Amino acid sequence: MTLYVSDLDGTLLRSNQTLSVETVSTLNRLMADGVMFTYATARSFSSAAPLVSALKLTIPAVIFNGVFVVDPKTGEHLIENVFSEESFELAQDYFIANNLAPLVYSFIDGRERVSYLKDRLGEVRGYVESRRGDKRLRPVRSYRELFKGSVFYFTLFNPENPAEMDGIFSRGNGFSRNYMKDTYDDSMWYEIFSSEASKAGALRQAAELVRADELVCFGDNSNDMSMILSADIGVAVGNACEALRQNADIVIGTNNEGAVAEFIRRRENVPKETNRFSDALGRAMIRQKGMHGSVGTQNEKLIHATLKNYYAPFSDEQEIKIGNFFADAVNEDGIFEIQTRALKRLSEKLKQFIAGSHVTIVYPIEAGVRTTYINTDTGEIVKETPYRSYNPKLKIFSELYSVREFIFNGSVSVILARLKLDKRVYFSGQMPNMRNRLARKKVYIEKIPLELLEEIRLDNPHDYARWLPEKLPERFTKKVFCAAAKDSPASLRLELLRSAGLLEQVGKSGRSYVYSVKERQ
Repeated sequence: MTLYVSDLDGTLLRSNQTLSVETVSTLNRLMADGVMFTYATARSFSSAAPLVSALKLTIPAVIFNGVFVVDPKTGEHLIENVFSEESFELAQDYFIANNLAPLVYSFIDGRERVSYLKDRLGEVRGYVESRRGDKRLRPVRSYRELFKGSVFYFTLFNPENPAEMDGIFSRGNGFSRNYMKDTYDDSMWYEIFSSEASKAGALRQAAELVRADELVCFGDNSNDMSMILSADIGVAVGNACEALRQNADIVIGTNNEGAVAEFIRRRENVPKETNRFSDALGRAMIRQKGMHGSVGTQNEKLIHATLKNYYAPFSDEQEIKIGNFFADAVNEDGIFEIQTRALKRLSEKLKQFIAGSHVTIVYPIEAGVRTTYINTDTGEIVKETPYRSYNPKLKIFSELYSVREFIFNGSVSVILARLKLDKRVYFSGQMPNMRNRLARKKVYIEKIPLELLEEIRLDNPHDYARWLPEKLPERFTKKVFCAAAKDSPASLRLELLRSAGLLEQVGKSGRSYVYSVKERQ
């Protein structure tokens, strides 16, 4: 059996750190058919798991560049490749003697922590600010506190003497090291871990656990070199660094093209799946009756039916009675509710549904809209506007806040389905002025959901950290938060993040409350 293993950042993930709908659909279909797939990353499990939560992974994954082999669902350590006591002491002495301030990854009282010197925040600011809300973060005041616990990994940013460090953190001294440019910015990362750890070594251990006899690996950066060289087939994505491209057996398309999933599909000789969303729309339109019904109901029914077909394609999964209510769909992932109107209307349903199952609310967002004017007398398309992009943050935050009592307790997930729509305006006679209320009453409007542009999955409170503004100071007022957010619904955004448990009130400044980002537990 072949085990396919992909790096995450720059390889499986797109440049915006997400998986495309096509990649998720293709990989889940392959895994359901018995194809073995997993990931190997420099990230921690808590950092990696939310990014791949849509994948139905069962094969052990590799994190921290091979320090741990973990269960992909729970993060339980199956294999550990950590520092010897002698290596750890050598590293600690070197950092102190040279007045260096690394990030220190350790387990303290059974919890994974990332410690840094509080008075040297400037040296790790980019990392800390990009992970606001991460409860692993642990600012400390002394080296003694910095190296507390069972330490298994170090990271230094933009070191002044990497060549000198190479001599200290050598394999002979019990270390593996990785010096590379970050995938998302120009910073240089010098990562230090046990000589027993590497992506290649950990993948051999994972392959033994699942009895795979062939290893196919995908990567983009220098820390993927060991697994690319040791794999039976080493594959570089088209955007990989030059060294990896030269050493790979095969170079494929880029991460933004979904090349990893497509390569596996082709190699396994699996027919390409038809456009699942277009198929869902087609089935919804075939079933739709009375295409000139009431405007609001008609629009809503077509979007609702399309999304229901997309997330639960089999008719025996749809319209299932549970207690006093009908659920839109029920499958192995729980209950799905497609809500095109106010989320608050789901309250009574949710109270009953969450008593026995996990519930996923699918809430459509109009992200791109084209308006097409059609004269019903002639059938002619009179006018077609360009697509306009929308990001209705006020509506999103308002709707999520209205069901805050449900979405932060682990029983309810939310999928914000960003849709590309064709808004069709059917009229008779003269072209209507849509700014005129009377004219609007005389037309029939139909919204056709053409494409699912993106799924924003919110499975747990930490997923809402995506809306933490950048460059927040350690303590801030609502005014400072709103200035950093740079949008009109910032005040509501703050309240949503407080409800998610990501922000806490820590004091007052004059008449204003002062907040901070809570440490992740």
